Amino acid sequence: MATAAQGPLSLLWGWLWSERFWLPENVSWADLEGPADGYGYPHGRHILSVFPLAAGIFFVRLLFER
Repeated sequence: MATAAQGPLSLLWGWLWSERFWLPENVSWADLEGPADGYGYPHGRHILSVFPLAAGIFFVRLLFER
């Protein structure tokens, strides 16, 4: 049964991550991996810096509200 669903799921996965869906013409995923010197693109792991910052702000707020 798992092999029957594998075809449609792989088709959906391929369509979802295709360059034609997300990127304009003449741009590929490889273009986004390594920008020129002095430039950078955000990565998914950068969102992890939000949690310690939010916790710090929360604790400072608790200190000043009491």
